[in-house]
Amino acid sequence: MARITVPKLEASSFKGWTFVLIAGVVLALLAIIDRGGLNAITVADGSTGCQLEVTTDQLNVRNGPSQGAALVETLPRGAHVDGTRVVTDGFRQLEEGRWAADQFLVPLPGTNCA
Repeated sequence: MARITVPKLEASSFKGWTFVLIAGVVLALLAIIDRGGLNAITVADGSTGCQLEVTTDQLNVRNGPSQGAALVETLPRGAHVDGTRVVTDGFRQLEEGRWAADQFLVPLPGTNCA
């Protein structure tokens, strides 16, 4: 019968794993910050008179009113954004000339988005 031996782990063996763990956490935090994850639920300031809430898990925001327009950011469900009354080809114009699919945006009570 074959005998299995387990090598004894030295304390110095864990120094490398500590570095890997810390580096992994730092990289994960940088990725979250880069994707806007820490500011995930934004608060609309009402500057346009039309405030909208995102109703889908992730809403792509583009630089024009079409699927082919460049992606500028992604908003999570529940995010509040300032929009305009302009809807073109199913895309609503948001603040700063950005566009998002209108079907995934619901006007907040008391705002004028019609």
